[in-house]
Amino acid sequence: MTMRLFEHGICLGDSLTTGARTRYGVPEELSDQLNRLTKKKWLFRCEAVNGETVLQLLRRVDQKPWMWHDATFCTLMIGTNDAKSSVDTPAAVFQMLFGQILDRLVVAKLVVFPALIPDLQIDASLASPYDSSCQDRIRYFNEGIRRECAERGLDKFLVDTTGLSAADYADGVHFSTEGIAAVSRRFAEKITAR
Repeated sequence: MTMRLFEHGICLGDSLTTGARTRYGVPEELSDQLNRLTKKKWLFRCEAVNGETVLQLLRRVDQKPWMWHDATFCTLMIGTNDAKSSVDTPAAVFQMLFGQILDRLVVAKLVVFPALIPDLQIDASLASPYDSSCQDRIRYFNEGIRRECAERGLDKFLVDTTGLSAADYADGVHFSTEGIAAVSRRFAEKITAR
């Protein structure tokens, strides 16, 4: 009997990662896609929290060093909550905090696959408290994500989650089942190409 090889990973983020409007999220779909694409078994643990901001994630990462012990990979998709009018994280602050998360993940010796923040479907009936002003903030945040990734040599691992179709959204913000599959496919392509 041949021993199967296992890869352990962590999915960090918010409700877009957990799959708040679907029966499962990115960790489960990404594991399934990679299991079918490779001769390994992929175990992605969901460490995403609905409603979390970049600052909340940074502080939580510092409080849970145990989460890194068996992991070699990490996906990171955060920022939609920072774009809410009620939160309105300044772009420079978002970039600084995102960079600090990347530093912690790199120091933990994880292969990090950061993602851009997906666009909102402005023509959809957006879930409150999102409005069209959020899209401008997301654009500025994504520019900051690109800069922080380039500074650390992670731009080759950066996953572009923008430009999804309307069918990929359940409510203009959160992913549908099709959206979870589409985003997971983009992560899987980067992970298998590394």
